[in-house]
Parts: sequence; structure tokens; C-alpha cells
Amino acid sequence: MILTLEREKSIIHTLLRRLGASEEEANATAEVLSEGDLRGFASHGLLRLPYILRALKRGKIIAKAKVKVVKRAPATALIDGGYGLGHHIAMRAMRLAIGKAKKHGIGAVGVHNSNHFGIAGYYAEMAAREGLVGFVTTTTDALVHPWGGVEPLLGTNALAIGIPAKPYPILLDMAMSVAARGKLVEAMKRGKPIHESWAIDSEGRPTADPKKALEGALSPFGGVKGYGLAFILELLAGPLVGAAAGKEVQGTLEPVKGFCTKGDFMIAIDPAAFVPADEFKAQVQKFVTQLKASRKAPGVEEILVPGEPEFRTREKRLREGIPIADEVWAEVEQIAKELGVDITGPTSTGA
Repeated sequence: MILTLEREKSIIHTLLRRLGASEEEANATAEVLSEGDLRGFASHGLLRLPYILRALKRGKIIAKAKVKVVKRAPATALIDGGYGLGHHIAMRAMRLAIGKAKKHGIGAVGVHNSNHFGIAGYYAEMAAREGLVGFVTTTTDALVHPWGGVEPLLGTNALAIGIPAKPYPILLDMAMSVAARGKLVEAMKRGKPIHESWAIDSEGRPTADPKKALEGALSPFGGVKGYGLAFILELLAGPLVGAAAGKEVQGTLEPVKGFCTKGDFMIAIDPAAFVPADEFKAQVQKFVTQLKASRKAPGVEEILVPGEPEFRTREKRLREGIPIADEVWAEVEQIAKELGVDITGPTSTGA
């Protein structure tokens, strides 16, 4: 299935509104999920919608949630998301961090009682588009084994950092696991194997079977270094913001038994608090130019900066359409049918 951006956003928006989401909540969720698909992060795109819709129906994600700032200082704030739609709450958190950074040079905002918020890079890019440096991290259910261990105790704990640059912001967006759990789910849905470096089975052995990997644990990227970073981020986006850590984090894929207990932590930094903003931007561009002009390894045509492949994928899919896995589309169609919503319609990209 190939969808236009407008069509995907319309489907997401319509189904969320049918289950009671506000216009603002539906718009934010549709925006971030579709951006995930546009940039090639299928595991954080339309694939996530059925989980969200089921949780809304069960009352484990709250539509029209009461999002409150429960602690506030000039450069910091803590948000209680009221168990609402994570994309909407995360947008509000980063907007608050951006506003504080513009007034005080830095803004740091923590979030608890929220839900999965899609691609972390979206929110770091929000800051970068405002000429700021954005830092975003979040926790997930315990999916990653510690270095030397077998048991899943750490989240994939995405880390995103956005820096203003041209023609695109520099945008690092990475999980602390070799691969995101959603990629295992996607591989299982497609009946495809995974790389053995991605995960271990329940006995601690590397496996190419996504089903066995989902029963075991994801592996930290970069060995002990990735494990160490995942551990620190678990604390920053967990206990620091009044959220859970380790096995007490639940519901980030789909809250079933209770509400989601993960946390988010966002920082926006105004470069002008340290050096003239134009000087910072010029030095960033100078370094990017230097990097791209550097000597390339055999067989390499171009050196790319973080975020560049995803922005190019985005441009391509805006032109040619967004590919959606048949299994994902069938699941969304079924839920739409149950809700009495007709999502059939134009799917071609046109000119």
C-alpha cells in the first residue's frame, strides 16, 4: 500500500477523533506518526496506530487528557501528562522548553504519566528549527539486557539531539539497542529474519528469529558503552522526572493492565547563551563542509551527517508516496471497520 502524506494523516486523525481525541491531540499524533513513516522509521509510524486505538478503547490512554505543569521554575518544569496521547504531550513539553530557553538560555522539561511519543528526533528538531539545540530522551519497557546479563532490565531509551544547520538540521536519533523493538515486530509481521547482533533469545544466545528475540532481550548497541549510556538515560528520563525505571516501566508499546509509567526528558539550549548565535551557526556549517570534503573510504561516494539519510528519504516519499506494509494496513482497516469508519479512498501520490 502506498499512501500520500495527506491521506495517512487524515486516516490517523479521523480514527483518533472517532475515539474521543481532541482536535489538537489528533493533529499532533497524526503529524508525528506520519513523519515516522516519511523518514523510514516504519516501526514508529502507522504501525503504532492500532496499539493506540486499542488503548483508547480500553481507557488506558485518556482522550482529552488534563495535561498539567505540576512544578515550575524559570528554566525548568515538570509535566503530568494525565495518561494522554504521548505525541501531543511531548509537543507541549518541547514548546515549553523552547520558550524557557529563549528567555533564560536553557529550558529543561520532564514528563511523567504520558505514553509513547513516536520518533524522538521530531521533538529535538522542533528546537533546532527555532535556532536552538534540542536534547530529548525517553524510557521504554525493559527490553534490553545489561552488559554481561541475559534478563531485559533497560529500555531502548531513545536519544535525539538536534542542532540548527542547512539545508537540514543535524539530527541524531538513536535507540540504545542495536535495533528498536518495533523493527523486530515489523520483521515478525513480514516473516523475515533479523540480524543476530540485534537480540538474544531467552537463554542468552544470539538469534535471527524475531519471535525468539521478542521472548528474550534486545542487545545494547556498542556493547558496554551502549549499555552504560542506556543506564544513565534510564535514570534521567525515569526517577529524575518522577517516572519509573527498569521493570517498573510498562505500557510503552500498548498499555494493557495499567497506565503507562514511562518518562520523558527534554532540554532546549540557546547557543546565544554561550557564543553569538551567528558564530555558532557559521562554525557548525564550516565543520559540516570540512567533514563532507574529507577523504572517503574505498567504495564510499559521500559522507553524510546525522539525520541526512532520513531527510532525503522524507523528500523521496513526499514525491513518491509512503509505503505501508500490507499487514499494517490490514490491521488499520480492520479497526476502522470496527469503528464504522471508511478509510478507502485515493492512495496514489499524483503529480
